[in-house]
Amino acid sequence: MTVSFTILALITVAGMAAAMGLRNAVHCVLALTVGFAGIAGLYLQLDAQFVGFTQVMVYVGAVAILAVFAIMMTHGPATAKQPVCASLWISGSLVAASVFAVLTRSEERRLGNE
Repeated sequence: MTVSFTILALITVAGMAAAMGLRNAVHCVLALTVGFAGIAGLYLQLDAQFVGFTQVMVYVGAVAILAVFAIMMTHGPATAKQPVCASLWISGSLVAASVFAVLTRSEERRLGNE
């Protein structure tokens, strides 16, 4: 793995994890935008310029901004007192780690059989 891939992967995972864990909808969309930008960077690193720039234009430029505007237009001025993280984040993390382990193991088996 190269250093640039590691940095882009960390940015992508951190952005997507923040999008799943934050309670404020605007913050979730902005974190999702960071994750989308990380994915676009990974595509650009793989020399897939068309897909990378399409990711930037469609997801970062259109979908994320549309979601921000929709949230800002529909939310009222009152803010609710809620905790920052969801209450079941530990069980969700365990499920995600289990799925990752199963997928990694199946990929290792597939590559070993070729």
